Amino acid sequence: MDKEAKRSLIILYHNEGKSASVISKILSINRWIVYRIMKRYKETGSTQDRFRKARPRSVPTPVVRTLVRERVRKNPVRSIQGMAKDFNISTRSMGG
Repeated sequence: MDKEAKRSLIILYHNEGKSASVISKILSINRWIVYRIMKRYKETGSTQDRFRKARPRSVPTPVVRTLVRERVRKNPVRSIQGMAKDFNISTRSMGG
């Protein structure tokens, strides 16, 4: 059974008056999932996944990597903390 079919059954059983506990046992899924689906249905009138924007790209982009490599080549004794501060990124993004 696919995801959408289970979601539709959750709404159907809920409309019939069944509790979240009973629905979760019938469909063999966690009770909190039933609650979440019912909440989404009440808020949006739909059981479909919400549209999400993609996660913003993390910092070590090719351009930043190139700039860091050039900076290290010019001044190899510069600290990671200092370079991270210069590029306004975390030290973890610098590899430190």
